[in-house]
Amino acid sequence: RLDEAEPLFRRALAGREQALGVEHPATVRSVNNLALLLQARGQLQEAEPLFRRALAGWEKALGADHPDTSKAMNNLAEHLRARGQLEEAEP
Repeated sequence: RLDEAEPLFRRALAGREQALGVEHPATVRSVNNLALLLQARGQLQEAEPLFRRALAGWEKALGADHPDTSKAMNNLAEHLRARGQLEEAEP
């Protein structure tokens, strides 16, 4: 059912971008959710910029030490590990 979920995630993201702006925490959460879905579908190349966008968004909105920022950093690191980019996954 992942195929059915993708258009819904994309609509939610577009709606939040329009209503709340691209930097709003709810929009950033939608970016991260779409990245996770794409990763689950094996669309790793498409997911990576979204993971990076989510991390940048959390850092800007909440700061580097916030738990949501740490979770986004972990998501990106796990994604890079899955792609075999271990050197990038290490700070």
